[in-house]
Amino acid sequence: MNSITSLHVPSVASPRVEFFRLPAPGKRDPFFGLSRGWFYKAASLGEIKMVSVRQRNALRGVRLVVYDSVADYIRRAGNLASAAAQSDGLPTP
Repeated sequence: MNSITSLHVPSVASPRVEFFRLPAPGKRDPFFGLSRGWFYKAASLGEIKMVSVRQRNALRGVRLVVYDSVADYIRRAGNLASAAAQSDGLPTP
């Protein structure tokens, strides 16, 4: 008899992202789908963290977004929205 056995193939986990570059103008970031302008606005309001990296004596650098700060912001915003919906008596999904 022929039998087919299933093999367990471990899934390849994507590496944990700590920082990511700002998306190009007119584009969205691949993790959250947010625009470059959104990141600058949220950082100026102190909602998320960004860091600037450049070499000594360089005129330009790279602006990086702290992934966890954006994820935390989204969680906070979701909690506030669900709390507001509950206080208004609206059903939550």
